[in-house]
Amino acid sequence: MAGASLAACASFVEIPVETPLQSKIDVSAFRRVLVAGFVTDLGEADVELAPETTRLLQNQLRSNTKLQVLEPDRPPLNDALEKSLEKLGEGGKYTKQEREQYRLDADRILQDGEFWRKVGEEYQNPLIITGRVGFDSQNRSGFQSEERVVRDQFNRPRLVRGNRYLERKGFSLNAEFYFLDGRTGQTLHKEKFTEEVLYGEDQKVSPLSSYFELMDRLLPNFLGVISPQKIRGTRVLLK
Repeated sequence: MAGASLAACASFVEIPVETPLQSKIDVSAFRRVLVAGFVTDLGEADVELAPETTRLLQNQLRSNTKLQVLEPDRPPLNDALEKSLEKLGEGGKYTKQEREQYRLDADRILQDGEFWRKVGEEYQNPLIITGRVGFDSQNRSGFQSEERVVRDQFNRPRLVRGNRYLERKGFSLNAEFYFLDGRTGQTLHKEKFTEEVLYGEDQKVSPLSSYFELMDRLLPNFLGVISPQKIRGTRVLLK
């Protein structure tokens, strides 16, 4: 009886807690960071991925790290990629084979330690961040099962199952970031991130707004590679 009385009187309280997470790589040897540009797919795009991603990461690194963020007039990766483009056909009219060749050339540049060592030498041996970014839209419209309650002629509730056609559009963001040592050109860490969002027919959202929404989800994991982070949550205590 006493136990039941205590249980009845017990109450719970939620308190906020923070769990520290160590960074995945140690960047204490670097004073500067260079966002060197990004590889994107050839062809027309709804969002200028490379410059938008470069600017966004520069702002985040400036706000969330102690590293000096270098801002060259032209990202070093651009010149190397343009040399690959010169070998291909007229801009905007690339064949499947040319797109594949460009992808292979871009992968080779991203993994070229000597190229990145020279870039690091030019910019006083910073931490270099580069990689590949992709952003796609998909039509996710289709039939979706649903349940609803209707009443018959005697006003009795009845569960009815059926399908309803929904107009939905989705966007996906895929990023592979390379973290390079500007002193040697070697890769310190490489990581892929994927985010996706779906919108209903009544939501009119531009591709650029969707890109920023997805990057906002991705950024804590990106920053967690080079700087300690805190996971915020709650803990329930018996009062």
